[in-house]
Amino acid sequence: MERKERKPYWRSTKWQLLASLVPFMCVMFVLPLYAEQFNTNRFLGFPLGYFLAAHGFFLIAVITVASYVNRQNAIDHWHGAHEDL
Repeated sequence: MERKERKPYWRSTKWQLLASLVPFMCVMFVLPLYAEQFNTNRFLGFPLGYFLAAHGFFLIAVITVASYVNRQNAIDHWHGAHEDL
């Protein structure tokens, strides 16, 4: 990659990282605030707040990582930095 093309590439990469982290961090901080209200309901015999914390965080993390990889591949192709396998 040419030197002049690196700056736009890293700018896109940084914004992509922030766009991936912000929703995940919001869920991490907001969900515990409502855990008491969620715990009044049950899902599969578990309090809903516990169930969301145990499974929801993992699911959101997997979706965040998958979307990050997909969008980063698109940025790499756009800027010509992709790896041919």
